[in-house]
Amino acid sequence: MNLLKALSTVSAMTLLSRITGLARESIKAVAFGAGLQMDAFEAAFRLPNILRRLFAEGAFSQAFVPILAEYKRQRGDDATRDLVGTVGALLAVVLLVISALGVLAAPWLVYLLASGFAKTPG
Repeated sequence: MNLLKALSTVSAMTLLSRITGLARESIKAVAFGAGLQMDAFEAAFRLPNILRRLFAEGAFSQAFVPILAEYKRQRGDDATRDLVGTVGALLAVVLLVISALGVLAAPWLVYLLASGFAKTPG
């Protein structure tokens, strides 16, 4: 029964995520339409979205959750809370450094991520 409850929760959250994603895309379409403004918006958010997928939704979370579950089983709640705090602080520092490097490297990143805009007339 516990597995069914977990499956239902994950399924419901996935459905909610898909619905809010559709709403987000609809709002962007209404706000920007199809054109250079939408292209610029998408280019501006390309790198932040990659980082979000990597650190919040992707490899980091998939690697960390099983480790966290095992850590909690072996060491208990207090030690797990300490681990989460330490990892969270470390992740915040890493993301701060990546953000600072992104600001410093912005001209080159724009060239890499949106080089086609220079060829657009007007």
